[in-house]
Amino acid sequence: MLCYLEHEKVVVRFLSLYLLGLALFFVSWTLSYLFLPEGLIRGLLPFTKITGDAAAESLLKEFFTIFGVNLMGFLAIIIGNYILRVRSIAFGYLIPLAWMMMYGLILGTNSFSIPLAEPLAPALTVFSRSGLYEMAGAVLLAVATNSISTNRSETFRSPSTPVPKQERSSLKPDQWIAATLSILILAAAALREAYMVMQA
Repeated sequence: MLCYLEHEKVVVRFLSLYLLGLALFFVSWTLSYLFLPEGLIRGLLPFTKITGDAAAESLLKEFFTIFGVNLMGFLAIIIGNYILRVRSIAFGYLIPLAWMMMYGLILGTNSFSIPLAEPLAPALTVFSRSGLYEMAGAVLLAVATNSISTNRSETFRSPSTPVPKQERSSLKPDQWIAATLSILILAAAALREAYMVMQA
């Protein structure tokens, strides 16, 4: 698995990290649905204060709220990738993985700011929702910007050392394309989610 996460091709890195994230997501969703109480973390997450517990007055305002909140997560990925990489795996890889596990927990316990009628049982119908597509954009951004790190380490236990400026590689065209595509995916998913919220 490690060799795929470190692969030179963006698409291979994306597929391997996204599939890993999906596995963690479904485990988190299943365990939280079976064993945790409904509404366990509702209102506890920082972004819930921004999104609120009611739909916005218009589709456009709801879209910009959802898009803006997700952009903060995208910024965290960039910062994580910039801070450190272990071998060829940037620290920002961990953020979409944690995000997907959190989404599973939210789904399983129905901890949305605007709750569903009942918690969703784990099923592939989740792909009809927007969340996993927003996270696909996050994964794509993480793997597209994995080479921007200013510090590196050979293992998670060994101390990090600065990457000399002459050794820092700029983003290649395929990385720029992937990063741009990640934002477009996020925008499309946020628009769809905003529409679903307004129709609820």
